[in-house]
Amino acid sequence: MQTAFEQSAQNRSPLKGIKVLDLTIAMAGPLCTQRMGEMGAEVIKIEAPGGGDFARHAPMAGVTKFGDSTCFVTLNRNKKSLVLDLKSAEGRAVLYDLVRQADVLIQNFRPRVADKLAIDYDTLSKINPKLVYGSISGYGNDGPMKDRPGQDLLLQSFTGLTMNGGTARGLPQASPLYMVDVTASHMMCEGVLAALVARISTGRGQQVNVTMMGAIMEMQCQEITSYLEADSPPRRGETPQVSTYQEPPYGIYICAANTFFSIAQADLAVLAKALDLPILAEIKAARPPQADGEAVAAWRDRIYEILSAKLLTQTARHWDALLSELGIWCIVVNDYESFLKHPQSQGNLTKMKHPQGGEYSAVAPAISFSDAPKPELFAAPRYGADSRTILSAHGFDAARIDALVASGAVIESVVR
Repeated sequence: MQTAFEQSAQNRSPLKGIKVLDLTIAMAGPLCTQRMGEMGAEVIKIEAPGGGDFARHAPMAGVTKFGDSTCFVTLNRNKKSLVLDLKSAEGRAVLYDLVRQADVLIQNFRPRVADKLAIDYDTLSKINPKLVYGSISGYGNDGPMKDRPGQDLLLQSFTGLTMNGGTARGLPQASPLYMVDVTASHMMCEGVLAALVARISTGRGQQVNVTMMGAIMEMQCQEITSYLEADSPPRRGETPQVSTYQEPPYGIYICAANTFFSIAQADLAVLAKALDLPILAEIKAARPPQADGEAVAAWRDRIYEILSAKLLTQTARHWDALLSELGIWCIVVNDYESFLKHPQSQGNLTKMKHPQGGEYSAVAPAISFSDAPKPELFAAPRYGADSRTILSAHGFDAARIDALVASGAVIESVVR
């Protein structure tokens, strides 16, 4: 008999037939399971009594939609919601029954919480040896940081990332995006898919572990190795740097009319000719040795000052037209208003219909497949909206469901 994963290859959606139990909250876990849902998996989001995923109630910039925060709405589409009390014996028994029919379970509890609830990998793999069990944590199960909260800004700060940009006398420079969460979500999705492929030949599931610290360290793999191998690691200077690990002119510059312009990797000699700044070619030839960190920082500052003065004389669009035509890697800096009106962005946006009525705009799935170019999308579920239908589909009769609801182990939809 074919496994669900083998059968899914015969369907248009790559993960059709795969059943995922989603015990995650916040962003890293929900984004991972949403991506699997977009690929065709059936994703059951198991939420706790008392309000469920706290992302429902933690709006970004105060924005809510259909009674939930936009954070929750945009991270939990293509899922069903089952409210289950895993602290109760009855609730755990329900989960065990679901595990018997599942392919994947993903959780992002703090270390040892899964053990306390008896829903850890060792316990659940005995119930279903084919289960692929994904675990996302902040710092892992060992070490002095294991009990610290795995939050994005905190991990950017802890791992050295925020000290790679800005100025020597300025604040550390954090990304305004939850880049650690997003990276960890991608890695968990990759790991789970690899484990599902391995299951075809082994017949067994396995545990997949991703730490947010490990994820952001991998994002910094070039910088960390360069730091460890440098005679003198680069340091922040007096002028604003996007990254001290990129050679100048890499950075963002202010131009006329309060516009902004980015230049990526560019040969200073080529840029000198394009901008009629021969001094840049001279400065390039006079780069101090890497071992003299202070001199290198001053050299970088000098390049930034010369370029800043020149670029301030015209608008960003002027420089973009001139330099891009010469093959220099550059672009005008947009805000959301200008970017989301640009024709290039339109194919990556989509309209979603919510079960409570009305539409909202969202980012479309970033991955496409030739056999399923337009994945079916449905909105994030209301809290507990699918509790009864999920259990019924898994063989629970009406009397047992009624008893579970009466005991509080299962909670049905609460319209807020």
